[in-house]
Amino acid sequence: RFVVRQTGVGFCHMEQMSCFGDDHGTLGALMRTLIDRKDNAPAGSYTKRLFDDSALLKSKLLEECDELLAAENDREVAFETADVIYFAFAACARHGVNLAEVQRSLARKHLRVRRRPGNAKPPGWKPGDPSPE
Repeated sequence: RFVVRQTGVGFCHMEQMSCFGDDHGTLGALMRTLIDRKDNAPAGSYTKRLFDDSALLKSKLLEECDELLAAENDREVAFETADVIYFAFAACARHGVNLAEVQRSLARKHLRVRRRPGNAKPPGWKPGDPSPE
């Protein structure tokens, strides 16, 4: 008898942990639904509005992040985290980024040896600006 311990993502041919179903649970299903809605949204789809209006998507994601930070108990934290995940995944889907790509990015960050202080970037900072760290 032997046990396989997988490292990384994309073990199967579909870049998932298993070829026999979605073991990412509802997160994988949510991401697939959002990616599908990008091209096949039903009439009146709120998700389609988010894809078409980047200012609305940004506003909703920031709003939900603020609500998460203001949450005062476990139930509120879980509820607001679900909203943040939905809008973050909508931003991913809008740019054609799937869950496997997000997982690979997390894995790469985990493997970095260099430790940074983790300071917040100043308001107005954009990619390409000098790093505050």
